[in-house]
Amino acid sequence: MQSKDKNTEVPTNFSDIHTARELKLYLDDTANRLKNSPYLYHYTTVSNVIKMIQGKTWHLGNAAGMNDNLEYKNGDPLRWNNLFFSCFMCEDKESIGMWSMYAQPWEKGVKVALPRKVVREWIKDTKEILEISTTNYQPTGRTIAIGESGASLKLSSVAYCNADSLQETKANEKVMWSTATNTNIKNAVRIPELTGYIKDMAWSYEKEIRIKAEFENIGNIKRVAIPLTDEVIDAMTITASPLFDGDLHAELEREIARQVKTEESIFTHRLNIKTICQGCEYKLA
Repeated sequence: MQSKDKNTEVPTNFSDIHTARELKLYLDDTANRLKNSPYLYHYTTVSNVIKMIQGKTWHLGNAAGMNDNLEYKNGDPLRWNNLFFSCFMCEDKESIGMWSMYAQPWEKGVKVALPRKVVREWIKDTKEILEISTTNYQPTGRTIAIGESGASLKLSSVAYCNADSLQETKANEKVMWSTATNTNIKNAVRIPELTGYIKDMAWSYEKEIRIKAEFENIGNIKRVAIPLTDEVIDAMTITASPLFDGDLHAELEREIARQVKTEESIFTHRLNIKTICQGCEYKLA
């Protein structure tokens, strides 16, 4: 009988993890991490969705352009140079925090829902990573073959750590994923091997999972994408922001000339806030 390789065996209990390697294995184990998440959600703007569908590419950004500069500062610069990702929420409910942070302005915000199974198949079947121009955001023609020279594409969960936000004793330091807690790994945000896996606890409401591309970036590539297939587009459900301006379904059909499933937010006509655009003196009547 063949024994399991301890270097690749995924830990069962989050609280029993003791090393960075074990934590990475746990967070990369999407079969178990996504067991209770039927959909993944990406909050963005309708113009971004239209561009992705028209160009049939899903863009992955470099960490240098991320909104969380604390994570960027804590991570290893050499590893950041080789990492590109796109972020999703895996909690099966709408988030006002995510609408507010990523789907702005409110009048143009949308949420893209993708079935878990479709996303996993999409990642598994993708064969290449495309370089994207930072000038016109179109493919340059240069590609990186997945599986060659260590290039990889995977889904990876994010864990959250309170090492930076602690005001008192480090004895209370912890790492969390979902509702599970680990107190064995100290100062996890500054462990080079965990670059791209750990964020401060302040971001824990995002319940984040990432499509993550990694390769030896000897050409100093700044932006990449992966091909967006018809199967993924057809599986999308696009929800209009609670304060969306116009008819989302009509706008999508007009711009992309194909049927796309759309929904209203549960907060439509139920969110009593004034947006920046509503208060702008230059707003057209």
